[in-house]
Amino acid sequence: MAGVENGGVILDEERIVALIDMDCFYCQVFVRQQPELKGKPLAVLQYSDIIDGGSSAIAVSYEARKLGIKRGMRKKDMLAISKEVRTVVMPHHRKKADLTMFRAASCEVMAILAKHATIFERASIDEAFIDITANVKRMIGLPINKSKLHKTYVAGYEGSQEDQINKWSDHVSGCDHHSYDYKITLAAVYVNMIRDQILSETQFTCSAGIGANKIVAKLAAGTHKPDSQTMIPPDNIPALYQTINFTKIRNFGGKLGTAMQQELGIQWASELVNFTQSDLVTKYGDKTGQWIFNIARGIDHEPVKHRALVKQSACSKNFPQGIKSVHELNKWVLDLAEELEERLAFELADNKRVATQFTTHMRLGEGGSTSTQMPLVKCDLDHLIASANKCINKKLASRDGSYNDVIFMFSICAGKFVPAPDKNNIYTMLRNKESSKSNKKTSVVKVEEESGSIVLKSGNDKKPTLSGFFEKLKCDVPTSSRVTPELSEPSPALPVESEKSEECVKENNRNSWNSLSEEDAKLMLQPIEGCKTRCPVCNKPVLETKLAEHLDFHTALTLQRKIESEFRSQDSTASPKRKVSQSRKSSKKQKVSSVQSKNIASFFKKL
Repeated sequence: MAGVENGGVILDEERIVALIDMDCFYCQVFVRQQPELKGKPLAVLQYSDIIDGGSSAIAVSYEARKLGIKRGMRKKDMLAISKEVRTVVMPHHRKKADLTMFRAASCEVMAILAKHATIFERASIDEAFIDITANVKRMIGLPINKSKLHKTYVAGYEGSQEDQINKWSDHVSGCDHHSYDYKITLAAVYVNMIRDQILSETQFTCSAGIGANKIVAKLAAGTHKPDSQTMIPPDNIPALYQTINFTKIRNFGGKLGTAMQQELGIQWASELVNFTQSDLVTKYGDKTGQWIFNIARGIDHEPVKHRALVKQSACSKNFPQGIKSVHELNKWVLDLAEELEERLAFELADNKRVATQFTTHMRLGEGGSTSTQMPLVKCDLDHLIASANKCINKKLASRDGSYNDVIFMFSICAGKFVPAPDKNNIYTMLRNKESSKSNKKTSVVKVEEESGSIVLKSGNDKKPTLSGFFEKLKCDVPTSSRVTPELSEPSPALPVESEKSEECVKENNRNSWNSLSEEDAKLMLQPIEGCKTRCPVCNKPVLETKLAEHLDFHTALTLQRKIESEFRSQDSTASPKRKVSQSRKSSKKQKVSSVQSKNIASFFKKL
C-alpha cells in the first residue's frame, strides 16, 4: 500500500480512522432500564449471592471507580469500601448470562455508526472502527469552529481541554486545507456529531480515538474517558507513546508482550523505537519483527474491513471444578445448542443469513485446548446437537459413561455466514437434498437418559432423484424466466430507521454545525458500501446480497451439463459404434448439433 510522508511517520494514503468505544456499556444499559440508578455508583454482578455466595463484578461505573471499586471485586468487599454502591445482577437463561438486551442495545449504536461511515467494522459488542477518510474529503474547505470541538483533546498536549483546543486551533488556522492536521480536525468535528447523535437517540455516552490507523485510534480512545474524544496527529505519536505501557498496544498483551518485556527489558511504548529493524527481525522473525518495527513508529497497514455483523455466534460454559461425566456434558450440550439455535434463528430473521460451519472448542486437563470444525448443513437443534456430539467423540473417547480427560470449558460456535437464499430457488432445494443425502436421512437426535449418549436414528426414506426435485415445482417454467431470490436488493445489516427519523438526523446535523449547506449535509450522510464475498464454487468476488443468485447460475449450469450428458448417453446406447461412410458424416454432424442445442431451456419446455 502506498504511503505518504508526514512528520516522519508514513501514513497509508493519509487515512483517518476512528474507534468508537461505549463507556461502561453494561452499566449504561442497566441505567437506561432503571433511570433511578443514573449518577450513582453501580456494579454489575455475574451471579446473585444465592447462586454464587458473593459474585464478583464484571462491570463498574465511573462513579463507583472514583470510590475505589474495581472490576472483579466481590459484593461484600465493595460494600466494605462504600455503602453507597448499588449492585445489579446480569439476567440469566439456562443458568448462563443472557446478553440479549445488551446485543439489542449494541445494534442501536452500530446502526448509527454504519450510517455515517464509508467503512464500518464492528470490533465487539461495544466497540467499532470507522474509516471516515472519504467522508472528510467531501468536507474539505469547510470552516473549523472551535465550539464544535467540545470534549475533544489533542494527544501529546498538556493543560485543560480548553487550553489544548485553543493551542491546536491556532496551529490549524495556518495549515493548508489539504494538510493532514486540517483533515483530522474536520474528522474530530464529524465524530463529535456522531457521538452527539448516539447520545440523543440511545441515551448512551461513548468515547472516541481519531488517528491515521487502528492502532493509534485504539490507544487514543482510552486516554480521556468517559464521554470524550482524543485526536492524535502523526507528529504527536511519540509523545503519546511516552505515557502508555507497551502492553496496552493491541497484540502485545499476551505471550508476545511478556516475551518482549523479558528479553528487551522495556516498559513504555516509546522504548520500542530504540531497537533497529535487524535486531527485531533476528529475535522474532521477518514478519513479526517488521510488524513490531512499524508499530514502534505508529505505522499500521491493517485496513478497516467492512463488518457490520458478527463473524460467528458462539455459546460457551466454564466448569471451574471440571467435569468428566458424559451425561453431565450432554445436558450442557443441549442447553448450549438451544441457545445457539435461537441466535441463528435471529440471524436468519433479522439479517437474512445462515451459518455454514460448526466448531467446538474444549479446554481439557491433560490435553490442553482443542478445537474441531465441520460443515453445518442445517441450523436446527437436532443437527447442532449431533454435530457437537460428533466433534466431541473425535477428541474424547468415553468408557462406562465417562471421558478419558477432564473438561474445564466447552463451547460451540457457528460461523462462515452466507446470505440466506430464497426458499424456492434451485440452490436451496438442491442443498436440502444434498444435506439429506450426506446425512443418510438422519432423523431426530435423542439423548438417552440412562447412558447420556447421543444416538442418531436412521430412517428408510428413498434417495432423492432429479425427477423428484422437479415434481416439487408443479408449474410450467417459461424458457426466458429464471428463479431469482427475494434478496435482489441489499438487505440492511442493521435495523433501518424510518423516513421521519432520517429527517431528524439531518436536522440535528444542521443544528450542530450551522455552517453546512444542504448539499454538504446530504454528503455527510454517506451510507456504507456493499460487502463482497467469494463464491465457494468459482472463487470469484460476488456481492453478498447477490450470492444466492450467483449460486443459482452454477446450479443451473451443472444441471444443463447433466442433461446434455444424459442425451449423449441415450444416443450412444441406442446406436452402437460402427464405421460411418463419408456420405453419412454430414448427417452425423447435424445429429450432434441437435444434441448440443438441447439445453436447460428446452428441458423445462418438456415439463
